[in-house]
Amino acid sequence: MVEKEGTGAQDKISRRRNFDTYECQTCRERKYKDGSDDPGVSFKTPAHISPENAASAIRAHEYEHVSHNRAQAQREGKEILSQSVTYHTDVCPECGRVYMSGGTTRTVFASSQDPYGQEQGAEQKGVYLDMIA
Repeated sequence: MVEKEGTGAQDKISRRRNFDTYECQTCRERKYKDGSDDPGVSFKTPAHISPENAASAIRAHEYEHVSHNRAQAQREGKEILSQSVTYHTDVCPECGRVYMSGGTTRTVFASSQDPYGQEQGAEQKGVYLDMIA
């Protein structure tokens, strides 16, 4: 009796290892670009990020927006009412890999001189690091 090659557990492990490093054409050509009007952040020009590194690059990028908004609030004497970051994921149509596709940083300001505590600041919202086609 002849056994089929590649049916053992070791082969499954090595196939999985290859999938971790494999990058399909769609993943290879995916580029990310900042869509905000914040001039001091990364990814102002389209850049490729591998699926393995996308999550950490997007987190770092969104943190740039968070820190810039905090500095802006301090400069303008405003109070930050809320600040949140939402991360977006997607599935590659070619290889089926789940990857982080972008993020949204949302900051709501209020003037700290407002005696009535009413919100006077503008909401800054936008999808900042999204994949471009």
